[in-house]
Amino acid sequence: MNRKRNQTLAIIGGSVAVLAILALVIFLVYARATPQENPFNLQMGQTLNADETGVTDNATSFSRTKPIYVIADYPDDGVTLDHTAILSVISESSGQVIQKTEVEEDGTTKQLRMDLENADWEPGIYELTFARSGTMVGTINFSLHE
Repeated sequence: MNRKRNQTLAIIGGSVAVLAILALVIFLVYARATPQENPFNLQMGQTLNADETGVTDNATSFSRTKPIYVIADYPDDGVTLDHTAILSVISESSGQVIQKTEVEEDGTTKQLRMDLENADWEPGIYELTFARSGTMVGTINFSLHE
């Protein structure tokens, strides 16, 4: 009698464990298949628009003979503006931060702009990162050529 009861409990326990693992797998697959949309817009270019709030030639390959403008646009609502925002450019070849801008957000923060000082940088691959209080918000890989 006890043996049959123990077997029944083992079967029920195993079934519950299998269902829990299956639920976890379904959740993880769903979470990866439906990523959250990033409310921030990150753009790079070498020509600013008339009011200098955006670029007219958004791209990922640039001549180092002309300045590059980086703009991070904030959404109109839905984000708290109490973070430290950091725009950084990292050289893929050395792993070093080449240029960095750090801003304390407040109620007036609508956009961040960083003018890259790229004239003396080596041609190659670079990564632009945008982080808020240590959380990565966006990245752009770009190349610099003669």
